[in-house]
Amino acid sequence: MLPFRPKFAIALLLLILSLSACQANTSIPAPASDPEPVIPATPTLIMPIHPAPSQTPTSIPSPTATQNTGRDFSSLASELIEGVDWFVLIQDAHNGEILFARNSDTPFHPASMIKIPTAMAVLSIMEDQGRTLEDLKTTGINDRNFDALLEDMVVRSEESAAEALEYFARGDNQLRKKLDAWGLTNTKYNPRTSTATELITSLRLLNTGTALNQENTHYLLSLMGTYTENDQILLGKLINQLPDCAFLNKRGTMLAPTIVSDMGILTCGEQSWYLVLAGTPSIDSTATFEDIQASIEAFADAFANLVK
Repeated sequence: MLPFRPKFAIALLLLILSLSACQANTSIPAPASDPEPVIPATPTLIMPIHPAPSQTPTSIPSPTATQNTGRDFSSLASELIEGVDWFVLIQDAHNGEILFARNSDTPFHPASMIKIPTAMAVLSIMEDQGRTLEDLKTTGINDRNFDALLEDMVVRSEESAAEALEYFARGDNQLRKKLDAWGLTNTKYNPRTSTATELITSLRLLNTGTALNQENTHYLLSLMGTYTENDQILLGKLINQLPDCAFLNKRGTMLAPTIVSDMGILTCGEQSWYLVLAGTPSIDSTATFEDIQASIEAFADAFANLVK
């Protein structure tokens, strides 16, 4: 039996206590007030935050190119019907590779998809004011707290909530300053305009935790992942073929003018993609809302087949 050595035992005890303290200091608490989603048949999964790509592409290749993944994403073009002005961008979330693009830098009306940059700006402004997620429930405007307004805007796409939050963010021109700082210079509100590239940028900044602190990042991603009855339409069709994946998204639709669009973050295991897809009838086109919706859903099915 080895002799007992007090000095060695004390040193070992101090080392164990030191390692335990380091582990405690580096743990990340869960958000204090993530909303409770309505759970579908299978629970909605929340997208993990990924680091930003080390390199951002400086140019967008032709959608006819076959990417180095070995998958021919140019075949997706056949799902986009004629007589529609399409605004599309698909990017690999991990390496920044552009997989498919069409009119990605052309401004268009993004409908409710612009509500994600709006929510990001509101949360960033509140961070600047030192407010936490708990403060969202106790402060607000128009007799509604910020938590309720953000949920109504992002989950239910309520226009009155969007207008109230936009009005709040416009104070001292903060909304414009936030968007410009994030490179969203073509994302505007009077009238609403943006580009597929800038909407992808907003998704990337959110998903990588670049725009917001960790608790606000998870809070907004949770709102995007909250299940609603329309989650199986448009790009939501992805989950029909990819049931083990998660899709956090924001749809945008209008009837006057006709606009059908969807954008989101698709995660399948270790792979993730950012997608923006919007269509509006070309001048003198007979394409209907239903035609564009069906085309987007066919595009989603085709993309799912490529990444299975």
